[in-house]
Amino acid sequence: MAKIVLSRDGKIVDQRFLGDAPLVIGRDGGCDLTVNVPEVSLQQAAINTVVNDHILEDMNSPNGTLVNGKPVRRHLLQNGDVVFLGDYRLKYLNSSAARGMDRTLLLDANQIEEIAELTNCGSFGLGLAAAVAHAARERFARGRLECMAGSAAGRQIEIERIIHPVGKRGDAFAVINRRPSGCFVTHVSGASRVRVNAQPLTDAAVPLTDGDVIEAGDEKYVFHPG
Repeated sequence: MAKIVLSRDGKIVDQRFLGDAPLVIGRDGGCDLTVNVPEVSLQQAAINTVVNDHILEDMNSPNGTLVNGKPVRRHLLQNGDVVFLGDYRLKYLNSSAARGMDRTLLLDANQIEEIAELTNCGSFGLGLAAAVAHAARERFARGRLECMAGSAAGRQIEIERIIHPVGKRGDAFAVINRRPSGCFVTHVSGASRVRVNAQPLTDAAVPLTDGDVIEAGDEKYVFHPG
């Protein structure tokens, strides 16, 4: 199981195991993890669980969020990553045996190159990461969304990334994950659940078939494979 460890000046201040619910980090006392220093916003960032992975997302904080000293907006956390919070450090620990090369196939090219750079694997590692990303795009199932309602109504959206977001943060938010066996949709967060064919998503990934109707808040899509 993954966990985060908050430290200051090398001393552990707090540590938490990550569950299915999002974990909000910020200066506000109502946050799941409170870090009360001026450099941290009232709501700085959130960690969301997607299947067995964890995504750190900056919540439009004025100072931005740093992971391993580099500013990020949305970052797929890797074992050993360190989030900078003023003079506090938040370390992500996940030594699951399921992580590794097979897992990197779930990332898009930009995310893989970022990870390769952070782990100092050099130009060879970057080339390998890009090749893995290209292979993933080619061998994983493809799909498209026919937008029926919402801001993109009337458009056709190709699902090109390995992980494609659906809905809006704070309302109903899910991701469509391309896999070799097909496209799957998984709930991430939100006040309400994304629905597929009028049925709210559970915490399990749901395989998508031709003609499935996806509703995320005021957005409505029809899924088509290929």
